[in-house]
Amino acid sequence: MSMKSLVARIVLLGLVDVIVIQLALALGSNITPVLGIAIIVFTIIANVAFLSERLYPWRWVIPALAGMFLLVVYPIGYSVVVAFTNYGDGHLLQKQQVIDLRLAETYAPEGAPTYKVYVYRSDATEDFRFWLVDSNGKTFFYAPGQEALTEVAPDDVSLGARDDNGIPTTLDGFNRLPPGGALRFSETLQNIAIDAGDNTIKITRLGIAEAQEAKELQSAWRYDPATDTLTDLQSGKVYRAERGNFITGEGETREVMQPGFPDFIGLDNVIRVVTDPTIRDPFWRVFLWTLAFAAGSVATTLGLGLLFALLLNSPDLPFRILFRSILIIPYAVPGWLVVTTWAGLMNPVYGPFNILLKSIFGISPQWFSDPGLAKVAILFVNLYLGFPYMMLISLGALQSIPSDMYEAATIDGATIWEQFRSITFPLLLIALAPLLVASFSFNFNNFTIIELMNKGGPPIGAATVAGHTDILLSYTYRLAFAGGTGTNYGFAAAIGIFIFMIVGPITYFNFRLTRRLEEVS
Repeated sequence: MSMKSLVARIVLLGLVDVIVIQLALALGSNITPVLGIAIIVFTIIANVAFLSERLYPWRWVIPALAGMFLLVVYPIGYSVVVAFTNYGDGHLLQKQQVIDLRLAETYAPEGAPTYKVYVYRSDATEDFRFWLVDSNGKTFFYAPGQEALTEVAPDDVSLGARDDNGIPTTLDGFNRLPPGGALRFSETLQNIAIDAGDNTIKITRLGIAEAQEAKELQSAWRYDPATDTLTDLQSGKVYRAERGNFITGEGETREVMQPGFPDFIGLDNVIRVVTDPTIRDPFWRVFLWTLAFAAGSVATTLGLGLLFALLLNSPDLPFRILFRSILIIPYAVPGWLVVTTWAGLMNPVYGPFNILLKSIFGISPQWFSDPGLAKVAILFVNLYLGFPYMMLISLGALQSIPSDMYEAATIDGATIWEQFRSITFPLLLIALAPLLVASFSFNFNNFTIIELMNKGGPPIGAATVAGHTDILLSYTYRLAFAGGTGTNYGFAAAIGIFIFMIVGPITYFNFRLTRRLEEVS
């Protein structure tokens, strides 16, 4: 390696390292230190690989490994960790944030000193100054940014001339707000805190009078790091940290402070999936429908797509290009638009599809309220969405089959059906098997059509959020995010582990089948 090449490489790596270190620090501080450390370690390895000639091949592998780590390995690992926590609504803030939130709370104890506050404002700088008078008649000056109040003698007019009541008409060049004028700035004024030693002075009441009311407030909570407890200074109750919450009392006297913080709760989420009958019983029902939906979608779309591919592959078919263009339209239109359109077409009351059926056959199927018909409607719409894809890949595979195989079969006296069964379909299956596995996996998690068509309905019962057309993914969504109990990321991640345990073996056996077909070919 030449010196010029080495210098150029070091400079480029240095620029990349600066960016990556900034990214690692940001992600490490805002998400988790593990992610930041992993990025830095990976960056060191990348530097070594790009500076060493012996590790030259790794230069092409490292970007792919980085992408795999950030987009696959880390999300999976993070989901597994979250599955054993209570992370979700009510437990989104970190523990220190919850403590700081409580320590920021104040209250006015009985007999707390009170002040009359006159507010002054500069129209040029839009800043404020304050003149305070306590219950003993002492006067004080305060400007935002000062560490504490400044006591002003009764005869001191250095800050401005005074009126007959001893109140400055202007204060340090700022104009006094007229009666009711402070109400315009209520949000700003009530957030100003004045240091008064161990306590804080805040404006507690704004009114139409010229003088506002302020009180000397003290902290409402005290945190003890040694015992990891928060003490309510008003009631005297002591809250201990326990499994993501600060809790006081036991049994019927038990009180849980909100909000809580994310914490490790062990197997609680996993056990809940297994033991809670309102979750466990619908889970297996939804699982069976998910399998039927995925398998049925693959079978129907392959059947119809292959049928159209066989027709379009015939050289004697007129207007083949026109038919291909028409049949590919469902694949070209966005899926969400097609699903919502079909949902409107199949509306039992005003949908054109039902109006046509009623006018011809005298029936108006309840596509959204009848469990069986709802599943038929889902499969039908998914068939409409999916057959163009199967038609395209089948058409491409058909054109790759040598024509002399059919000529030999014809000479041997094979019928068209025998040629399809012994030549066309086996050779197609070898080419299509990986795509069929991918289609099965896609439909196994096809949340879009389930949610947009009928939101998983109709409901199975009042005891569960599951619907008759829910698949595992939509059921997980409803349990974790739409069940009326708020967002629960930990519980969703736990269910995700169960789904992975189910989908993983299915995918494995599908790929084993695909490999076996390739070996046969």
